[in-house]
Amino acid sequence: MRHRTAHADGCESRRTRLFHSHAYFDHAAPERVAEARGFMDLIRRTFAATDDVRVTSFTPAPAGPHPRGSFEVVFTRNVFADYLLWLMFTRPESLDILIHPLTRSQTLDHTTRALWLGTPPSRWLPSAASRTKQRASSQRPM
Repeated sequence: MRHRTAHADGCESRRTRLFHSHAYFDHAAPERVAEARGFMDLIRRTFAATDDVRVTSFTPAPAGPHPRGSFEVVFTRNVFADYLLWLMFTRPESLDILIHPLTRSQTLDHTTRALWLGTPPSRWLPSAASRTKQRASSQRPM
């Protein structure tokens, strides 16, 4: 993946250029699936003028580590503040949104480096032991 090669040297916070947001919804409720699709389309329309925000997937049921239906958006550092502020004030209450950087450490990105708008799913976080092991293995001198 091209974005991972951009993180080869330097302090990780300075190297991070790309981020994900995962919007989670109740996949068992057809009205929530429709609301999520509508919000995903609103994101596309709102940020259509920029190459810095891109909707990349819609998954209408749990898949992999994702415990509910979700859709994903990739966005750049250039629009980080604007996109997050927009999400804060526009997100339907039924959607819970995970926001995280894209680095070489997916475990840390999805846990200790993550932000949530709404409520994280109860079975989201990996064990403390796995987070500690991942944190220790990813620490490098700056």
